[in-house]
Amino acid sequence: MIDKIFKVDFNIIMQNIRNDNIEDGFMIFDNFTEKIKNYDLIAVTDYPIRLNAITIIAFCNEGFMKYNMGLKKMSISKNQLHVILSDQIIQTTEISSDFKAGFMVIRRDFLNMPNNFMQTINLHNSLIEKCYFDLPYGEMQEYIKIFEMMKDKIRDMKNHYRIQIVQNYCQITFYNIYNLIANDKKNKIEIQQSNSLRIYEKFIKSVEKNYRQEHNIEFYANYLCLTPKYMSMIISKVSGKHASEWIHEYIILEAKALLKSTDMSFQTISDLLNFSTSSHFGRFFKRYTKYTPNEYRKLK
Repeated sequence: MIDKIFKVDFNIIMQNIRNDNIEDGFMIFDNFTEKIKNYDLIAVTDYPIRLNAITIIAFCNEGFMKYNMGLKKMSISKNQLHVILSDQIIQTTEISSDFKAGFMVIRRDFLNMPNNFMQTINLHNSLIEKCYFDLPYGEMQEYIKIFEMMKDKIRDMKNHYRIQIVQNYCQITFYNIYNLIANDKKNKIEIQQSNSLRIYEKFIKSVEKNYRQEHNIEFYANYLCLTPKYMSMIISKVSGKHASEWIHEYIILEAKALLKSTDMSFQTISDLLNFSTSSHFGRFFKRYTKYTPNEYRKLK
């Protein structure tokens, strides 16, 4: 049970950081080029804090930090980027001795620019679903470069447009994060499609091997270790046909070939295709071809 929740807003962080990398609504700091004192965001605490109208972007290039975000247990480690949205409740639980990370603290109104950037790309819902990303080495170096450029620009008091430039650096950062989200979703879709295709291919191979004896989709679902409903959904999605249609089409194709190319009796064909009776085979054949076996055999 949470006894107390400390609210942390931009001003509180600004008072604790006490560095030169602060602009109204935006702050940037790290613990590998400068010392940070008396700041609970990167210190283990026995109490949670709520982020009041601020979003934090953190990237780690060494060690790890474990923290709770709401009821989720999180951990940021080397070459990872985390985005902690405003109004989240967080609590740091463990920090490795070699932990090195950079932090961007962005007040909610800092990016309220004419193009309404954050609303346009609709990051919020995506970041609630997933707020952490593994970065390839090259992308990690890009974040570090942008990070350093932001620090330099904030300190450049002679530049009349330094705030606008920093805002644009923030936009670049968010676009990169949005690209990570897009790639993550694309990879999930590709994996799902790839898995679905593998299921379909295994199903077809199994049908080709077993259709003479096995007519029920339960047999093929068990073979694939899936429920009949789920397997049917996958087969239908990939091929546009229900699983039972594939089974029946193989049976009908075989029956047509036997009726036309052999003089086997209907009972023999029925037995070969594992129907309980020749009458059952006859009804099945007519349902799919509109002909009785005898009528089909006589067709020129």
